[in-house]
Amino acid sequence: MKKKISLLLVVLMLVTFMPMSMAVSREKAVVSTQKFTVNGKAEYVDAYIIKGKNYLKLRDVAYALKGTKAQFDVGYDEQKNLIMLETNKPYGDSAGNITRTSDNYYMAAMQDMNLLVDGKEKKIRSASIFGYNYIELRNLAELIGFDIDYDAPTRTVVIKSEKLKMPCKLKFDLEDFDGNKFNIADILSEHDYTFVNVWGTFCGPCRNEMPELAKLGEDYKDKVGFIGIVRDVKPLTDSSSSTDKNIRDLTISDAKNILSKANAKFKNYVSTQEAKAFLDTLITGIPTSFIIDSEGNVVDTLIGASASGNYERYKRAIDKYIK
Repeated sequence: MKKKISLLLVVLMLVTFMPMSMAVSREKAVVSTQKFTVNGKAEYVDAYIIKGKNYLKLRDVAYALKGTKAQFDVGYDEQKNLIMLETNKPYGDSAGNITRTSDNYYMAAMQDMNLLVDGKEKKIRSASIFGYNYIELRNLAELIGFDIDYDAPTRTVVIKSEKLKMPCKLKFDLEDFDGNKFNIADILSEHDYTFVNVWGTFCGPCRNEMPELAKLGEDYKDKVGFIGIVRDVKPLTDSSSSTDKNIRDLTISDAKNILSKANAKFKNYVSTQEAKAFLDTLITGIPTSFIIDSEGNVVDTLIGASASGNYERYKRAIDKYIK
């Protein structure tokens, strides 16, 4: 009877410790040659395919998702000896280093790793390669909350997470022809992207392309914001003379005539001192057109005008940013 009890205790001990000793297995990890995009933007990440599933470094994914609703930061809880993820917080570091050699595959140590997600302990499938932990991408997507798709023709892993709306970094005002002020952040907030044409009444190429801009503005009025800024209407200051004011009024009158002749219906503005200072850092000549997102980032710059036409050139630039 004592022998049976002793044998039973041994079996129980083996069963108890078996998950810890057998939790780690070894699998072939093949270097991934697939492409990865986040909201359409290409991301270069260190990835491996293990049994048909993608494994990436946590820090690479955190870096790629920064600025989206699925963004998360990566840290370490020293008391619990666990990696911790904090959601809704931007990752504060750069992407991880690429850790490959000339070989195309490696043997990875596989295990279910414990980590903290917003203070709650979770399990996630991981692979240890060269001492780095790689996380199963779809498993992480379920924990954090982002979408994954696969485009077979281009062999692209498509990651999607709605982009966060950040406050506009531009702080200046623009004025309409009647002297009413409009904050640039309010103007840009009306669309994800705004086409901004900076032109002058004295500029021949500016006047020549205005009919094309008028057509472009009508064709895209429901898709992007579309405004003009008349560069040669100088801002008034406390020291402006009556002559300065008269010249300003005459220039605004010329601008109205040019716009009317071209049947341009998009809104046009003139610069304040602050707006002029901002444009002075960007403008080397006119016409110059910008595509600016709602956060105030200049995402594209188109300098000059072609004598052979500009509609298609501007259209191609805009089409890159609209869905």
